Amino acid sequence: MKPEPAYSYCLLTGSGGGMGKALVKALTEESFPVAAFSRDSVSLDPLSILPPRPDFIWQFSVDLSDLERVDMLLSTLLASWGPPFLVIHNASVLFPRVPLWEEADMHVRQTLRVNLEAPMFWVSRLTPAMIRAKRGGHVFVSSTVGREARANWGAYAISKSGIEALSANLALELPAPLFSFTLNPGAVATRMRRKAYPESDPANPKSPEWTAGILARFLEGIRDMDNGRTYNGRRLDLDRLLEEGNV
Repeated sequence: MKPEPAYSYCLLTGSGGGMGKALVKALTEESFPVAAFSRDSVSLDPLSILPPRPDFIWQFSVDLSDLERVDMLLSTLLASWGPPFLVIHNASVLFPRVPLWEEADMHVRQTLRVNLEAPMFWVSRLTPAMIRAKRGGHVFVSSTVGREARANWGAYAISKSGIEALSANLALELPAPLFSFTLNPGAVATRMRRKAYPESDPANPKSPEWTAGILARFLEGIRDMDNGRTYNGRRLDLDRLLEEGNV
């Protein structure tokens, strides 16, 4: 049965590990149902098992670079749960950090495909239904290297810079009350972070669980107060949100 138009759930990509996995748990603890998309099928429920009602989590296994399969799964989701209230574009890949001219072509293509092209596809696929529902928004998980140039971040930094541009342009085009903004969680102790800094980390990373708990409360507030439009077009930082008392 399709939920009522006012029903609110969150669609999250990159839910298989790190901050994404922790965010699924934190959101559901805040009574925020989640459609969780991940490459990792080990811990995911089979797609054929449709939750009897949209209470908690519906998990999907898919490689986000496989846009044809993504499209099929989104059709299943929209037909069952309707459009999401929040789309959190969290999934990304990072290959070994080297100078631009040393990056393997395959790594560049995969990075841009997953980190930038896939979110653009999700936007084009989901936004029309969200506009018809007259509610909801896109949250793009960004990075400091997408906002300021840093050496040896290559295609990853370029893809995150593209995410900033994607969100800014989308924000200009969305009708009220829909919204789009980027959110930089800062340094988080994930497998990707360890890959970026295999020897020594210049920062003191926060745990995924702590970060996810803060983000879940912030996103719950947007849902409950329906004030996402106030953040439309903004480039948010988790640390700044904490300083301003918004979470």
